[in-house]
Amino acid sequence: MRGFEKTYPRSAVCLTGTILTIGLCVKNAERTIKHSVDSLIYQDYPRENMEILIVDGKSEDRTLEIVKSMMAATNTRYRVYSDEGKGLGLARQIVVNKASGKYILYIGSDVVLPRDFLRKQLDFIEKNQNVGAAIPRSEYAKSKENIVADVQSLLLSSTKNISNGTLFRKRALDEIDGFDVKIKGASEDRDVILRLRFAGWKAAENPLATFYQIRDERLRDVYLRGFWYGYGDHFTYHKHRSAIKIPYWLPPTYVLWGTKISFRAYDKYREKKSFLIPLLCLFSSIGWCLGFVKAHMVEYGHKIEDS
Repeated sequence: MRGFEKTYPRSAVCLTGTILTIGLCVKNAERTIKHSVDSLIYQDYPRENMEILIVDGKSEDRTLEIVKSMMAATNTRYRVYSDEGKGLGLARQIVVNKASGKYILYIGSDVVLPRDFLRKQLDFIEKNQNVGAAIPRSEYAKSKENIVADVQSLLLSSTKNISNGTLFRKRALDEIDGFDVKIKGASEDRDVILRLRFAGWKAAENPLATFYQIRDERLRDVYLRGFWYGYGDHFTYHKHRSAIKIPYWLPPTYVLWGTKISFRAYDKYREKKSFLIPLLCLFSSIGWCLGFVKAHMVEYGHKIEDS
């Protein structure tokens, strides 16, 4: 994790008394979870003013064992819950229901945060009272061992993030009744951002807050993640039809988009591997389409009225 740290000057905003709840939703992440927890433990934000709520999705590996062991060795408050394998919508809502903080920040089990990340996010949202969700940027985390993970990182760091590291104002989440617990696949983040905007809150990017996403994936994982998103997006499509542009996710369009992103990534990082991004987009798009079709076949979301 140390290799991904950056040092920034401390903020001028005093947040000593602000209680922050961090939601760590995990499942079968023993390969990456140590880096995520380590980056949380060594934040420059006072530990006495934070709590970490771990929600496990019925992991079948050592994920929970690793997290508990690391947390027990610190003086950070933490609690462990389970979503019984019912999906990220419920996992994230458990955090909302149990949170003591004024703000809630979610990170995934493959995310590494620079030491000042929490402070920069809190500074931003405190200064912008109309912001219900402060969205950070993903930075490139070079991997010498896994070319798929490396290319994935180039892709993620060259596009907009809407999920990992986002800091929510709890009052805003309560106002819209939090996350939709009926969402079983992905897309719970897209849905909640849409509903925050419908309610008059802003979801704004914080350009000063950056994080690293350390994915240890193979092409099969890229396909499965795409399937998972496609399945969830089918539900969101029936809930907010204007939010999901089906043609955008079809292989020809998505690969073309990936080609555009590959040039953007190359200009930014000068990595020739950037031009493999369209290949990842192809695998992801095929997975998304099949996940979307699968959800349609089981009528997942068909009874939802459009917002």
